[in-house]
Amino acid sequence: MKRSALAVILLLLVCGYAQAQGYRGRDFWICFPQNAIVEQNHALQLSIYITAESRATGTITNLLDSTTQNFTVEYGASIERDIDTEIEIRTSERTQRNSIHITSDQDISVFVVDHRPATTDSYMAIPTEFLGKEYVVVGYGTLRDGAYGFTSQATIAGTEDNTLITINLAGPTKNGLPKGRTLMIPLNRGETFQIQGSPESGDLTGSTVTATKPIAFYTGHTCAQVPTDISFCDILLEMEPPANDWDNSFILTKFAGKDYYVARVMANADLTEVSINGVKAATLKRGEFLEIDTFYHDAIITTSKPALVAQYCTSSNADTIRVGDPFMLIAIPTDRFIKETTTTSVVDTRFEHFLNIVVPDSGVTSLKIDGMMTALGKLPPGVTLASKRTLAAARSTVFSFRVPSGRHLVECNAPVAVYSYGFGLGDDNFDSYGHACGMRLDK
Repeated sequence: MKRSALAVILLLLVCGYAQAQGYRGRDFWICFPQNAIVEQNHALQLSIYITAESRATGTITNLLDSTTQNFTVEYGASIERDIDTEIEIRTSERTQRNSIHITSDQDISVFVVDHRPATTDSYMAIPTEFLGKEYVVVGYGTLRDGAYGFTSQATIAGTEDNTLITINLAGPTKNGLPKGRTLMIPLNRGETFQIQGSPESGDLTGSTVTATKPIAFYTGHTCAQVPTDISFCDILLEMEPPANDWDNSFILTKFAGKDYYVARVMANADLTEVSINGVKAATLKRGEFLEIDTFYHDAIITTSKPALVAQYCTSSNADTIRVGDPFMLIAIPTDRFIKETTTTSVVDTRFEHFLNIVVPDSGVTSLKIDGMMTALGKLPPGVTLASKRTLAAARSTVFSFRVPSGRHLVECNAPVAVYSYGFGLGDDNFDSYGHACGMRLDK
């Protein structure tokens, strides 16, 4: 690694301002983009998990039918609420009111699960106060499956009335709008708008979305194979942080049990240089991306200008021993690590759950899971160490812990990155989920 890039990473990992809590809040907007198609008896299940570090009460409002659910979360607990599947957004280029609004009297963490047998993904919701006005679509390549075409998709939820959305398309849409077309869409509070790619060549990655007021933004794919020529497919889903929270350095971690993973680096400015483990790999224009399709180990990515990095779990047939199918998560920039975060293993059926935690060497001895010091070897019940890898170039250690289902609290004296993911077992072994567990965001 070049000394300048290493110095940047070390500074960002130890700097004092990377302490603030991420993704805890009292107001959230939630959407459920389309998950594959109705197939056999694969019923759709939409769920929200809520955790709290102090007793919290609140309301879940369905804007589609104006129904509400009240909830109470006790200190250190987690609850699940099922959502009517009619809220799923199955259209492209159409304004609807398919959104969920969550409010609480105390800070909570919200996790969203979009599950259909053999195709599942999840995201940790970003509080309304941290939403922004500029985003870029990150999807994946089109999958043609008989009469169906599974494509990248992006979903927008308005949080204020009289919001004007501008979309510049990087690919053709499902309803025939060409690459290069600009859309101007007015949205009011709670209204939604989704774009899906063409069934033939509809990767919308690189499409830019700007708004006159803050919006909630969700990006991914209806059912992607990763890589595109290897079976099988799964929904890809993340709630994307706004462009003002993009940054310049990232540590990618290998998923337990998988042979390799894939990543895309998305540029938001011209002349963005991308380096992988200290070696220059590309120079990108705004809206361009670099795809690396065979990462076999943990990796360090640095960019000369702020970028977004998406990491993809591969299809099961890509593995020596078949484990799970694709999911997507957004990599946490190293200067946006946080000292404490809550997560919950979000699928209760036959799944094996993991946490990947990136810890600066200065914080290894202080890392705690559910209040127990991991350095002492006394892990909470059901938690085991799957692997521990030293990333010397970043003076960091990557831990992979196998964890039981339910809520987990991660704490450290140094800022860390936490990723939650899991793979189905037995008849569910073609299923998976994964998401980043919060980061420091700017208002």
